Amino acid sequence: MELVHRVQSTAERLFRRFGVKSVTMDDVAKEISISKKTLYKCFRDKESLVLSTVESHMRENEEAIEKIITTEPNAIEQFHLITTYLMSNQRKMSPSMLYDLKKYHPQSFELLEKHRSKNIVRHLLFNIELGRNAGLYHHDFHPEIIAKSFSMLSFHVFESAELNSINTSQDDILIEIIKYHLRSISTPKGIETINAINWKINPS
Repeated sequence: MELVHRVQSTAERLFRRFGVKSVTMDDVAKEISISKKTLYKCFRDKESLVLSTVESHMRENEEAIEKIITTEPNAIEQFHLITTYLMSNQRKMSPSMLYDLKKYHPQSFELLEKHRSKNIVRHLLFNIELGRNAGLYHHDFHPEIIAKSFSMLSFHVFESAELNSINTSQDDILIEIIKYHLRSISTPKGIETINAINWKINPS
């Protein structure tokens, strides 16, 4: 099991750096100094390795988010921690990696998309309910529309040539999107919390 984890983490690092298509099973085996025969005992082919790596990535996301939810009771602080974590993690996935997944490994890409559209939206909906109950968020908006819209915007910002051409750091762009979202749904009480937050994206 330890070897499987080593293979997954190594493959993900190589995929992020070089894209999925250009990384071979031989590259992964050489990177961790094992034979291809040993590698194929862990994963029958590259497709299964890619799928397993994506599943591992999603489990890591879920564990981190659940930890934030159980330790941070304030909805706005919770939203800040969850979204900056997700964006920091998403930023590690280069556009070439996402493109290769979509074109050459559609099953894995679909899994990522379902994770975003279901699990991430579920967490956002929980956050909205938490914020409303605490008087931090307004009640005059449709929670599912807002949750899905923010999820789509935040994940597709990495693919936007126009946004990435702005003369500022990607961190600043992401923070502005988060603050824009929160300010649009927050009450005056919520705005006070937003203004008190030390806004930054965790380093990759």
